Amino acid sequence: MSTETDFELVEESERKSSTSESFENVDENKEEISSADEAEETLEAPKKAENQAENEPEPEEELKLPFVDQSIKDDAEKPAEKDGEQLVQDALTQPIRADQEQFYSPEDNRRAITLLILFSAMMFTLPLLVMFTLYYWVFIDYFHLPADRAMLYAGICAACVVVAICAAFAWIAWKEEKEAEEKLKKLK
Repeated sequence: MSTETDFELVEESERKSSTSESFENVDENKEEISSADEAEETLEAPKKAENQAENEPEPEEELKLPFVDQSIKDDAEKPAEKDGEQLVQDALTQPIRADQEQFYSPEDNRRAITLLILFSAMMFTLPLLVMFTLYYWVFIDYFHLPADRAMLYAGICAACVVVAICAAFAWIAWKEEKEAEEKLKKLK
């Protein structure tokens, strides 16, 4: 079932786009608004004289056009947002409140940095040492495995060492946090 539509040929002078019609409507609305404003002004002239005598300022209404997006105007009226650098600068220059005083001492900070460096070094060196040692001396020399199988087992053992180092770091951090909580409870 197809419906056939007959189209008329229209000359160029009769053609109108939807946008041209909307602009004509806006122009008509402007004229209506301006003529309505003039009529209101003539009717309100005696009232304005009374209001001016009383020195009461009258709020002015904005002319809202239908094709203007209000959000554009709202965005223009907003204060400029701060960028990341400005936010960081503001955070660093604000004074510290009493409830936000530093709980950890410089000694605690030094210990945390030392542990971070130590565990980072262990994450790099220990898996390589374990892999090399197990590959050559254990899996090839002792068990006489083929090279590909020995490398696979050595790689698995190195991955286990990495997991063990991460677990040790997490355990130490958890233990330090528990000690800090107990210390805080004693202070209160």
